[in-house]
Amino acid sequence: MRWVWIITFYNLALIIGATMAVATQAVSSYRLVILTFLAGSLSLLFLSIDVTINVHYAKLSAAGSGLIFQSFAMIFWVLYFGAEEDSLVKRSINGFVIPRTPGTGGATMSNGVAHGAVSPDQHRQQNNSNLTSVVVTPSQDYAYKARALYSYEANPEDSNELGFVKGEVLDIVDNKGKWWQARKQDGTAGIAPSNYLQLI
Repeated sequence: MRWVWIITFYNLALIIGATMAVATQAVSSYRLVILTFLAGSLSLLFLSIDVTINVHYAKLSAAGSGLIFQSFAMIFWVLYFGAEEDSLVKRSINGFVIPRTPGTGGATMSNGVAHGAVSPDQHRQQNNSNLTSVVVTPSQDYAYKARALYSYEANPEDSNELGFVKGEVLDIVDNKGKWWQARKQDGTAGIAPSNYLQLI
């Protein structure tokens, strides 16, 4: 009976770790590690379920039922961490979460289009006060990379702004604030709205 508790706490730690990886946007960094632990967890779970369900002992049968529910959670995480970014599985799962969208916390996504999000012009008006606080310096070290969640058209009146298309990968100097100093693959540098980008 003691091994059931060990498996339960192992799986609980794994679920917390996977949730933290998603919450901190560190999925790309820990994806393979989490998948490895998930594979071990599922193997232990299936063996344990087989043992506990086939024993005619009320406590073990109840533990087996709990392990079945844990296996559903683990299979969900295997699908999430094992799927590629553009796969149907990943898009379907991400459809149930509230993404970071421009200007609003409650906008939703469907088929790659943000609903309830503000337009780039409204976004500029909301963040006008922050534009003067970001200075583009091409000699900076670009320590991060980010993928564009949406296309962004730079304001032609502001030479510091950087336009980009959805899916484009940008180099980022610092990931703090509403505007990040970014550089495109062709070397063009400027500032970009952070809520249009996701660190990778």
